Order: sequence, then C-alpha cells, then structure tokens
Amino acid sequence: MLNYRRPALPRVLTSAAIGLLLAVTGPAGPAHAGATTAGSDVSQARAVCPPTPLWANTGGSDRNLIQYDDTGATLSTAPLVRDYGDIAFSPNGSTLYGVDFPGTAGSATLYTIDPITGAETAATPITGPLAAVAPTTAVNGLTSRADGMLVAGSFSSSQIFLIDPATGVSTLFPAAFPAGIVSAGDFITLDDGDILAFGTPDATSPSPVFRIRPDNTVIQIGTVPQTFGAAKSAGQVYAFASNGDINLLSSLPTTASTAALPVTTIEATGRGFYGATSTQDSGTCVTPAYTIAKKATPTVNVNEGDTVTYQVTVKNTGSTAASGDFTDDLSDVLDDATLVPGSVTSTTGTATVTGNTLTWTGTLAPGATAAVTYKVTVKTPAAGDRSLVNNAVPTAPGGSCTTTRACTVTIKVNKGEDCDKPGYGYGYGAGTRRKQAATRH
Repeated sequence: MLNYRRPALPRVLTSAAIGLLLAVTGPAGPAHAGATTAGSDVSQARAVCPPTPLWANTGGSDRNLIQYDDTGATLSTAPLVRDYGDIAFSPNGSTLYGVDFPGTAGSATLYTIDPITGAETAATPITGPLAAVAPTTAVNGLTSRADGMLVAGSFSSSQIFLIDPATGVSTLFPAAFPAGIVSAGDFITLDDGDILAFGTPDATSPSPVFRIRPDNTVIQIGTVPQTFGAAKSAGQVYAFASNGDINLLSSLPTTASTAALPVTTIEATGRGFYGATSTQDSGTCVTPAYTIAKKATPTVNVNEGDTVTYQVTVKNTGSTAASGDFTDDLSDVLDDATLVPGSVTSTTGTATVTGNTLTWTGTLAPGATAAVTYKVTVKTPAAGDRSLVNNAVPTAPGGSCTTTRACTVTIKVNKGEDCDKPGYGYGYGAGTRRKQAATRH
C-alpha cells in the first residue's frame, strides 16, 4: 500500500467490488460493547454531548500532535517523537494512546502519549494476530470502545482487531472490511450505537465509509475524500483527510450507498494527517473542564502613582487534558493606568498583550494550574473614569469562572483631594488609617 503522505509500504492493494450489505463473522473475539441480540440492527440513541476539542497527529517532516476546536482553529501543538498510525483517547479521556507506523511484523507497539508535551510515557508490545500481520503491521485506525478495549485497523489487512491496552494482547474483532478494502482508516462509536468505520481501497481513491451494526453486520453508506483519521464532537463527525482538510460529515445515512457523502471543509490545513481522535469517540460524554479566577493586589482603593498586581489562575478541573485559554479586557484599566513593561508572566503556556487585550493560551493536565500575572501603574493624574475594571473570559471549550464574580475585578482610584480623608485607600485622616475594600462583580 502506498500513500503519498506516508512512508511507502510494500503492499499494493487492488480495488474490488464492494458488497453493500455484508454479514461478516470473524473468528471468536470479545463481543462488541453494547451489542444487541444477534440479527438485530436496532441501535440505542444516546444523548448528544457538549463540544469537545479534536486532536490529530501528523507525520513525516511535520510530526506533531495538534489540538483543534470544532471550527478548525488550532488550540495547541506539541512535537511527537515518531510517526503514529493513529491515536485514541481512553473512554474517560485520561490516557492518549498511539500505535507506531509502519512497524514490522512481530514488533508493533502501543504507546501512551502525554497530550501536553507529546512525549511518550509508556510502551507496550502488541502481541497476537495483529502483531503477526505481514509484511508490516502498519497499524492505522485506532479508537477506544466504552469498555476500554481498543479497536484497530491495518494497512496490510481487511481484518479489524481488538487490543487490550493493559496487556497489549490483540484478538480478532468479529467483523471485517470487504475484500480489497483494508482497515486503514479510523473508527468512531456513533451516538446511535453503530461503529463508523473508514476503509482504504488503494493509494488515491476516496475512503469507503461503513456502519458496523451491534450484531456485527457491515454496510457501506458512502465515500469521503481519502481519510486516515476521524474524531467526534457533540455528535458531529470530523474526517481528517490525507490532503490536510478537516471535513465535517453533513449526514450519516443508515441505508446502503456508494455515493459520495456531503462534507463541509472547516479548515484546509495543508498538513498530512495520520490519525485523529477526541474524548467522545468511544461513545462516552467526556468533555474538557477548566476554571479561571482573578484577583488584584492591593484589594483596596488606590491612589495615583500606585502599582496594582493582577493574577489570573487557570485550573483544569476535568479528567482529560484541556486548553485553558482566556482573554482579559484591559481597556477600562489602561485609560487610568499603564502596563508595567516586562510584567506579563505565566507559569506555563503563553501570555501576550495585543492592544488592550491580554491573551493566554496553554494546555493543562487534569488537576494542573497556571498563574498569569501582570502589573499596571496608575497614571498621575488619572486620565480616565478613575475606575480600574477588567474582565477575564474563558475562550476554550469547557471553560468557566469559579464563581459569578471571580472573573471581574473593580478598583477605584482616589481623587487627589480625597487622599487625606478618612476611609480613602491608604490616606490618613485625623491620625487614623483606614482601608476601603475594592468591589468585585
């Protein structure tokens, strides 16, 4: 099999007539999660999840792990140490798996990958029938089932496989692609319970798309541009094409067809995708979650010439890696103050100021935090409305403020003639020092 975006493989596939409705039963293997009574094609409807990021891996000279939102905008990028045939999150979103590509017969490996850094954290040899596929294992196509087992495909076989991620032991999945179609695409558990499977007939042709029913019958429902990765967000399926396009599948028929499925290209990246995944591919409803909270020092009214230090704390409160992006509108601060040069810092991620907006981008592991700090000096004389008001807004999926008031800080600037009156900031009056607390909204 030869793919212009991937290393050459010593196997050339020929196109074959595709049966539109196939009842395919392979050797005994673990039953499909959620299977119904044999012979039934009734699928159980599932609740639609909130949006979640889409993750993709590229290879060759552009070897990266990239996180996108559901509009195709890039949320994060991390370098990878090798080419992976595909990637997949565990059902709870806590572990990211990858399979080496192309691999050689008898030496396939399942890796765990840190989604923040792209570093490998563990390696487990794959054994069983998948490891014996010749001439190369060329594992491509990987997803988690809700029971934790991994579903995998190969550039060198029409068979579909299961991998136990705890042991690396592979078995045969009780269904396969038609002859002439290799299982080198990807798999997703749909909200109706079917598995959506992308196949590969040859090096250039569109990818046939199949539904695998809970009773393990296989039906082709159409074709899409050549696809090696797929991911699901909020019930929508996104196909990552070999030419770098991210295509939203507009419909997923339930009846047999070989016609091209309607797609909408949400982003033409020009990158060579090897695989893709999301935390919802297994049919579970895992979404990222993070909070932001803001504080200022001093927390009292200030005088002209004073310096105020702001800190925004971001925390990943979910079970999967999450982008904790936010913006902070400084327009109602910088009318009365100036940003202290060099004062913008962050413990991780990237903080920048453009115009009157501070932006932070970064990806956090579950439970991890980031602190973004900056300082302003109140003008002398104050030139604005004598009120420092700024509001931080989470901008990535799953973001929220810790409380309704946690993202906004308001500090009043004392008038010069009031500085010596009791109750104003740090002013002194009648020998008494008083503090007036800043209000928060």
